[in-house]
Amino acid sequence: MCISLGLNTLVQTNVAWAHVVLADDWCANRPPNAAAGSFSVSAQKGCAPFTVTVKNTTNSPDNLFLYVYDYQGGDPVAAKAGVADITHVYTKPGKYKILQIGNVSTGSVACQEIEVLDATPPNFRAYSCANMKVVVDIPRDAVTEQYDDFKIDWNDGSPVETVSKTGAGAITAIHTYQNKATYQIKVSGNYQSINCGGGSFQQVTPLLDTEFTKPVITKLTTTGTTATLQVQAGAQQSVTLYQKDASGAYIARPISRVGNGSLVATDITAHPTCFKVVSQNACGEKFESDEVCSIGLRVEAREKENEVIWNAPGNPANFQQYTVTKNDATLRTLNGLTTTSVVDSDGITCNESYCYQITALVGSVEIVSDQLCITAGSSTPPPPFSTVQVSVNSDNRVDLRSIPPIPTSQSPSYRMVIFRQDQPGGAFAQTSMEVDRNIHQDGGVQPDQQSYCYQVVYQNACGGSSEPSKTVCTIYLNSRSASTINWTGESPFADEVIDRYIIEKVDGNGTVLEEITVDLNTSYEPVQDDPNALEARFRVKAVSKSGAISYSNFYTYLFPQAQRLFVPDAFTPNGDGLNDLLEVKGSTNFQSLQLTVYNRWGEVVFSTENREGWDGTINGQPAQPGTYAYRINVVNLEGKKTEKTGSVLLIR
Repeated sequence: MCISLGLNTLVQTNVAWAHVVLADDWCANRPPNAAAGSFSVSAQKGCAPFTVTVKNTTNSPDNLFLYVYDYQGGDPVAAKAGVADITHVYTKPGKYKILQIGNVSTGSVACQEIEVLDATPPNFRAYSCANMKVVVDIPRDAVTEQYDDFKIDWNDGSPVETVSKTGAGAITAIHTYQNKATYQIKVSGNYQSINCGGGSFQQVTPLLDTEFTKPVITKLTTTGTTATLQVQAGAQQSVTLYQKDASGAYIARPISRVGNGSLVATDITAHPTCFKVVSQNACGEKFESDEVCSIGLRVEAREKENEVIWNAPGNPANFQQYTVTKNDATLRTLNGLTTTSVVDSDGITCNESYCYQITALVGSVEIVSDQLCITAGSSTPPPPFSTVQVSVNSDNRVDLRSIPPIPTSQSPSYRMVIFRQDQPGGAFAQTSMEVDRNIHQDGGVQPDQQSYCYQVVYQNACGGSSEPSKTVCTIYLNSRSASTINWTGESPFADEVIDRYIIEKVDGNGTVLEEITVDLNTSYEPVQDDPNALEARFRVKAVSKSGAISYSNFYTYLFPQAQRLFVPDAFTPNGDGLNDLLEVKGSTNFQSLQLTVYNRWGEVVFSTENREGWDGTINGQPAQPGTYAYRINVVNLEGKKTEKTGSVLLIR
């Protein structure tokens, strides 16, 4: 390799090499004909930020050399990566290659590697015990594990303490201060070989014996499943919540704080539940509060009175009194620990809401129960609905109507609860509820497929429920024989009997064409007064003694001759004009008709959706004589589907 750039070119362009395609890594393989350079580095290893200074150790002038401080391979001349600076600062940890390139004779190359260590300050916690002792706790984490040991400056003039990482346990140190003051402790990580590392600070004030005391629970309040305890403790004192289990043992919970304030437990489902708060310093000294137990409360509504019942908060020796509040105002004050209920009948109004709470005073501790609210009610059941009727409307839904047993002028707020029986002899199940409304429409049924029976229950404003009403059932109209229409005879009226049935003959729009009274009969034989009419549409109207009316579903009756469908047993497609086609004969009263013919292997040989019939050919060629199967699917004018299958003999 020959480089012809002179010193002036190096100075003017700051580039000492012409671009030549060379090996990928100049540190591993010098370019051909390049001489070996030489330089020294001020230090091979250090903590970030790490400053290095390089020095040319060849006999050539310094201004003939450039340096790449993070060489990662490739051609530095092409990348113009070299700089003349002899000092560089590394801010990130890692291993780096420094490449020296020189414009001397045929050029020179030299490399050295340095390591930059992570100087992230270690995390630590400093906390005070009694007797002026302070503990430093350094957690084992990714930052901690990279250091060899740690330096602690206690900030009181004592020598800096070195703490080593021994074993896998916690890294701790204890120091006793001589004077009461606030000290800023510094903990630094240390790499032993180079004596460097990052440091962090924390202020701490050592505690006198009198400053680490027995914690006190001053108040316990429950709200739903949450218990909140107000605690008094030293300003630097950490306290942890303990809860008594079913065996009577106190178990620590992961709920703690430092100094005065609140502790909150969010999963308390039983009362009384008893608590303590415990403080244990880093030196193993433990202090416990007195036991404090919660109050469980329930409220029961009776006949215009409410009973308030609660559980005593354990059995504290220094109990003083209970205070019962109603809507945040004092209702009663009781002095006996075992008196745990009161009956409130003062101004109780039905359907009004009342909120109760119990506060117990035990020494200087205040224990407050949850606040429970209840709506005042009455235990006397109201009378049932007596006037109830059902009817099928023109939309094929069920209309249910009733008259409230208590006039709305006296009790405007009520509920009508609807129960339905879907199968004869089956159970009644609640399906809906109407509020302050005596009309219900049931769209979740098919009254053109079956009859449905209903009962309704009256609920008053106090929440009292009546007995179920008498059963009412929809009239279901269908046909049980080819010559009759029939309907169910269960009454659609709860408070009166059926006087008569009337058959209504209607057109497609629901207009009544004729009414036929059939007294109390539950069947009728339609008359085909028009020989061209193949069907007739009917519904049944039930009339009570008082003139109330209930309708059945609509039903389309097909006269017997309209339902006949004929297919010959054999046909002779020989062109003589007699029985040449396989065709469907009989009624034409269909929306659609489909005829499909199969050979003996089940293959379709003919299909049509009209009455043109099969002429006995397959793809224009005469079919072989023999037996063929057929399937006929028809849909009548009401959308009802019928399928007929059979076989026919093709004769030639």
